[in-house]
Amino acid sequence: MGEGENPSSPRRPVSLSAYLLVTLLSAFCLLAASCRRDMQDQPKAIAYRENSFYKDGTGSRPLIEGTVPRGYLRADREFYFGKKASAPTTATATQAAATSSTALYPDDVETFPIAIDKAAIDRGQERYNIYCSVCHGMTGNGDGIVQRRGFNKPSPANYHQDRLRQAPVGHFFDVVTNGWGAMPSYASQIPVEDRWKIIAYVRALQLSQGSSPTAREGSQPK
Repeated sequence: MGEGENPSSPRRPVSLSAYLLVTLLSAFCLLAASCRRDMQDQPKAIAYRENSFYKDGTGSRPLIEGTVPRGYLRADREFYFGKKASAPTTATATQAAATSSTALYPDDVETFPIAIDKAAIDRGQERYNIYCSVCHGMTGNGDGIVQRRGFNKPSPANYHQDRLRQAPVGHFFDVVTNGWGAMPSYASQIPVEDRWKIIAYVRALQLSQGSSPTAREGSQPK
C-alpha cells in the first residue's frame, strides 16, 4: 500500500484478459492431469503375449522365411560344425559303438578347415591349458586335477587311446561344441577358430606321447 493511500478504498478491477488467462491455464492443467498415462500402462505389443490386434492373436510377429540372425549364417559347415558338406544339417554327437573310426564318425571332417602353423598351435596350447587341462591333464592322459580330486565317473578321456588317436579332427570339434558324456558344451566360452587350434594342440600332444594318428587325419590342413 502506497503512502497516503486509503485502506478502505476499492481495489482496481482485474482486466477480462487476466481472468481468461487464469481460466485457460486451469483448464489446461486439469486436462493434462486427466489424460496422464504411464509408459507401463500404454497400449503396446509385448513379445510372446496374447494380442487381439493381430489376426493370429499373438504380439510376436513371425520371422520372414529364411531369416538368419546376424553372425549365424555359418554356410561353411566344415569350419562351423566340423561336419562334411554332405552331412545332415543337425550336428549331433553319435556315441554308438563301432569297429572303425569311419563308421563311428562318418560325418566328421578329417582335415582342419583352417591353416595350422606354430602360432595356431601355441594359441591352442594356451586355450587347452585354460579349458581342458583341468580334466584331461597337461599331457592329455585324462589325469587332470579334477580327476585326481575324485571326479572319475566316468573318467575324463585319455587322448592316447586308440579310439581317439584314430578319430577325425571333426569328432573333437563336435565334442567341444556339443559336449560328450559328463563334459558340457564349451561353445559359449571358446570361439570357433580357437576350438580348431585346441584340437591342433591335442594332435600335437598325441604325437609328443608317441601316438601316431592315421596319415589321413594327419594330412595337410585345407
